Amino acid sequence: MFNGELSKKQLAELRGALADLELPKAKRQRLLWRLAKYGLIAAAKRNARNQQSPDGAPWPGRKTKRRGKMLRNLPKLLHIREMPEIDAVRVYLQGGGYRNGEAPVPAGVVGYAQQNGMNVRVSRSSKASKQDAGKLATIAQAKKLRALGYQVKRGKKTKKPTYREITETMPYAQAGLLIRKLSGKAVKTSWTVDLPARAFLGMSDEDFNKALARQLQAIGFGWDVKAQDIRGKT
Repeated sequence: MFNGELSKKQLAELRGALADLELPKAKRQRLLWRLAKYGLIAAAKRNARNQQSPDGAPWPGRKTKRRGKMLRNLPKLLHIREMPEIDAVRVYLQGGGYRNGEAPVPAGVVGYAQQNGMNVRVSRSSKASKQDAGKLATIAQAKKLRALGYQVKRGKKTKKPTYREITETMPYAQAGLLIRKLSGKAVKTSWTVDLPARAFLGMSDEDFNKALARQLQAIGFGWDVKAQDIRGKT
């Protein structure tokens, strides 16, 4: 489970507003739900749309040639759980159908990695055994092997195997290993994957102030409350 929270300053402002207005318990819970729905989750969708963190900083770009917006679907997986027993609501991620090979990956794990960044050590043996087991060489690998001069022995002679021979008999992992050797590249047994933080869950202080004023008005309290009146209040 991946939980979302307001900043300490924003929590202090929210508690102050609740204390000053002396809201009934049901109204307090309704205000929290609306802040989560129309404040925090709406901000997360806006952050993903603008490809930026809550503070307005642009997200680090991809290191690959892949184009298109990042994290487009994550905000759609945000849900709210009401917790009236402790005067709170919980924002969490659920669904998405994420997988790592054959193993399912919870949306909360994906969200946590994107929100905070992640550093993972990957082993070639473990990756190959899980993802490439039973997979045969691709046509691209076959073309690369022939271009690098790969040959096989046929009786007393050697010859280049055909694309079909390579793609129908050679394992994918073996083809990759041969390509690296023939290219003169060092074969890595492990490497590090660095995923930069792309914070999407959260609000700036200005957005929070506006959301709080708007939702107080929506539940029938603070009809004359303006965002600038809340700003800086603790």
